Amino acid sequence: MKAAQFEHHEPTTVEEAVSLIESLDEPTILAGGQSLVPMMRFRLARPETVVDLNGIDELDYLQEADGYLKLGALARHADVEESSLIDRQYGSFADTAPLVADPQIRNRGTVVGSIAQSDPKGDWGTVLLAHEGEVVAHGPGGERTIPADEFFLLPYDNTLAEDELITEVRVPTSGDDEGSAYHKLKRKVGDYAMAGSAARVVLDGGRITDATVALTAVDITNVSVPDAADHLEGERPSGDLFKQAGELAAEHANPESDEHGSAEYKRNMVRVLTQRALADATERASNDGPAARYGTDQMAVGD
Repeated sequence: MKAAQFEHHEPTTVEEAVSLIESLDEPTILAGGQSLVPMMRFRLARPETVVDLNGIDELDYLQEADGYLKLGALARHADVEESSLIDRQYGSFADTAPLVADPQIRNRGTVVGSIAQSDPKGDWGTVLLAHEGEVVAHGPGGERTIPADEFFLLPYDNTLAEDELITEVRVPTSGDDEGSAYHKLKRKVGDYAMAGSAARVVLDGGRITDATVALTAVDITNVSVPDAADHLEGERPSGDLFKQAGELAAEHANPESDEHGSAEYKRNMVRVLTQRALADATERASNDGPAARYGTDQMAVGD
């Protein structure tokens, strides 16, 4: 089946794209298109007007600047996967990119597009929350910044206005004393998460001075776990500490039973995945030993 007929616009600047979005009747924005195009092909989506961002070269970047790691709206999953900067400084990003779908989708799909879709089973929203990141949006009134913890509302719904365009997502730059990690349970390679956990840890003098934990696919949106973060701060890393944080994350989770597993099973996986993510994040922050020294739970959780 082919897509239904639609009008196609190709702006070359952000200003032109914003003007089109404001003037057109219910336009659909295309960046990577790895969710939109298949839906159009099977006529599950029938947009009358598509605004294609791929001609806006200024949105194609992944860089550190002004105290942030910044990803433009055209930064692909593969750009993250192949970046030496990401590999060196941003463990959760490096963990996540290879887990997204398959190489073909990673080569075209965008991180910003995934976050804009706001699927609670999507990985990037969780990573953005764990890094206390921001979404940068442009609209007729100019630019505004939306904190990640204010962005997600419901499955496939967020606080972006109808006449706004996400041009960038960003997270504070990672220092040498900071580490992060992402662990995901999936049925098979390339699948969406059944459960996932991202953790970020900052160390000073052998103690955790700052920490965040966020979860995938166990609530109506990607969610942060402030109780787990509060429990970690000021403490020395240990297997028992991470186990307790995992328990708090599991209590915070609100999964639903489905064909892939019961709510109880998924909640238990949150406990395990959070322990592992914290252990890996701490190893990366300290660079002084394998994560196994923290005594994380070795329960099998799939690929």
